[in-house]
Amino acid sequence: MALRSLGRQPGHTAIMLLAFTLGLAAWTASRAVLHERTSDPLASVRGIYHVSIRRERGEPTDPRAIDPPALRDRVLLESPHPSRASDVYAVVAAGSADDGPLVPIRVVFCTRDLFGMVGASVQSGATWSPADGAGRERPLMLSETAERALFVGASGVGRTLRLFGEPFRVVGVVAVPAPAGARSPRIPLVFAPSAAGIALGVRPVVVRETEDPGGSFDALAASDNGWLDLLVELRDEPRRAAFQAELDAHVERERARGRRVLGAELVPRERLHALRADDPGTTLFALLADVLLGACTLNVARLIEGKFRARRAEIAVYRAFGASARDVFLGLLTEVALVAASAAALAVGLAAAALALVNRVIHLRPVDFHLDARSAGAALVAAMAAGLLAGAYPAWRAARTPPAEGLRRSC
Repeated sequence: MALRSLGRQPGHTAIMLLAFTLGLAAWTASRAVLHERTSDPLASVRGIYHVSIRRERGEPTDPRAIDPPALRDRVLLESPHPSRASDVYAVVAAGSADDGPLVPIRVVFCTRDLFGMVGASVQSGATWSPADGAGRERPLMLSETAERALFVGASGVGRTLRLFGEPFRVVGVVAVPAPAGARSPRIPLVFAPSAAGIALGVRPVVVRETEDPGGSFDALAASDNGWLDLLVELRDEPRRAAFQAELDAHVERERARGRRVLGAELVPRERLHALRADDPGTTLFALLADVLLGACTLNVARLIEGKFRARRAEIAVYRAFGASARDVFLGLLTEVALVAASAAALAVGLAAAALALVNRVIHLRPVDFHLDARSAGAALVAAMAAGLLAGAYPAWRAARTPPAEGLRRSC
């Protein structure tokens, strides 16, 4: 009966299906983007803290933001309290594998401790030694995707990658943690010792300016501008308390030397991820997506109400020949469920196409957005919930109308 009803009014059915599909596709694509944006690939990692050193003056910032340390705070890596520690900063460079063509490469400068801290397992070769990282050698670790992109079909260990005009020797390949279902980045990702980057004077991509450092890297390094992510692993509360006390002492010494620092804080990695993922822009984006789906549901409810009113004579005949109000209600609700299921299937395909278009149009994005199984499943659940919500009241009203009144209104 539901299928016959949908076929009798193809125009009305098409409009209802189109309205439902467009709203649901926009909601699904938005939710897929939010899922990629907020996924935490290090959710199982515990005991990792970011060092935040608050400075006086500078540009106004979000009070929830984490203040990155300056290069002079790198001395904190020599503390005995953390079990492992690393500084981290990233740049994008033009690189050449074995003197081949230049390609864009994302370079992360860090210490060898970073791989163990974030669970990046070594797939081949080995990480550089502490002596290599601090000396004239320029070792390099490739991500698995970088090895495939730069050395197609061959191992990258022992090969040469030229970056910043200097040769780097590939010593190993690591598997970088990523959110479940995430696609590989388009730009190859490699890791090099931060000591090598500092020795070469490689300027970071992101600098929180608090003063004019001049044009040279030495001036930037001597300034109080923050650009290092300083990570420490503190496995228990006594270690955390001891390192916090050392941070406080470091701040007092630096203030005595004239640095305009206010204090230092150990920020748990989980809190930092939450601040970055649950920012006001993300919340507003999610709210707009939900409002759009709500408006779509109301619009579909009006279309369903009009469709059921046009069928009141048919529904009255069913009731007159013995159909119960419950049977009619379930039949009408089945019709709405068929529309919702069809809209969900179309919306998933439309959302996948929209995300592919976004990847082609927006070049500066954190990840490649795509529709994973979780987002597709959420689309189906949302479609059925919205469909039943939109159709329940019109179906109830149509089923409760007495047959005589339905026949009289149709005359």
